[in-house]
Amino acid sequence: MNINTKLIFLASIITCILSFTDIFLMTSYSQLVVKEILIGPDPSRDGDDVYNPNNIAINRGDKVVWINNDFGIHTVTENQGLFGSENLRPDDTFEYTFEDVGTYDYHCKLHPEMIGKIIVNLYGSFYLNSMYMYN
Repeated sequence: MNINTKLIFLASIITCILSFTDIFLMTSYSQLVVKEILIGPDPSRDGDDVYNPNNIAINRGDKVVWINNDFGIHTVTENQGLFGSENLRPDDTFEYTFEDVGTYDYHCKLHPEMIGKIIVNLYGSFYLNSMYMYN
């Protein structure tokens, strides 16, 4: 095999790998979802206001929408200041798309006992969901 044949063969392999990567990424992005979190009273906690669910696991690129399902005003504020809503009046929403893998703790500025957690994994990392969700 001469050098030109080897280079063509190597270029073909690289092209196949890049094509597979593009197809994989397009498939992953087409499966992104929107998760909803309701803000409001929890009957199981004597009507205390909560984020429901308060702990969720999502994939990178997914969007979370918080919906104020309460009569009072609340906020969604990430503990490190990465994102935060204005005051959410009844039926107001706040949304955020998570582009980076990690754990994001958040709270309500007006009711500090209201807390939640978002675990962001790589696409399809369901094992990580169960491993870190409740730790």
